[in-house]
Amino acid sequence: MTDKFNVTPLFGIPLYQSTLQTIDQDSIDYIKKTEYKRFPADNGYGSTDKFLLDKPELKNLKTLVMSHCNHFIHEVLDVKKDCKFDMTNSWSTKHLKGDESGAHNHANSMLSGVLYLQTDDDSGAILFHKDKSNFNLFTPTIDVPFNNEKLNVFNTDGWAIKPKNNMLILFPSTLYHSVYPNESDIERYVVAFNLFAFGKFGYDNVVQLGIENKTVA
Repeated sequence: MTDKFNVTPLFGIPLYQSTLQTIDQDSIDYIKKTEYKRFPADNGYGSTDKFLLDKPELKNLKTLVMSHCNHFIHEVLDVKKDCKFDMTNSWSTKHLKGDESGAHNHANSMLSGVLYLQTDDDSGAILFHKDKSNFNLFTPTIDVPFNNEKLNVFNTDGWAIKPKNNMLILFPSTLYHSVYPNESDIERYVVAFNLFAFGKFGYDNVVQLGIENKTVA
């Protein structure tokens, strides 16, 4: 019989996951009909518009997405309200059968997000990778064997999430992630975006840094 114990997941990387209750069909149709260009890696299509959610036709969708972002930032992470996070860019991807995405993170941003618009059970999961510099348990120079029967946040090198329609995932932009191949006969549509913090930053009420978003009217 094991004595009562507690394990604290210290200094965890926050991965926010939610489901948008309603996305109007007009927004989905607009995103599907936007212009796409095949990636140089020949592994999918990306919208030519890199500020997609700023379009008037997608105003309601952006408002809905930002409400979740603000909840994550100010309620879950407890960031002060006068530190405002703005969406700096946004785009959509289209993956045909066999298309995938290699491991990458997002430059020039602090938080990133993905919103799944069209998926099914075979659309392929998104996989988040533990950085090799993250020594949350054992040094990576020693290959400690695991049973792989009780994978959890303490012992895994990757965390996969199976996408569903209207699923929203938010994560630090530094977090590497990849996407498994789309094995479905339907096209996988995803909207991705980045956020950056703007405002006044300092210590003991002394402003040491001020960042203003010049791209927002």
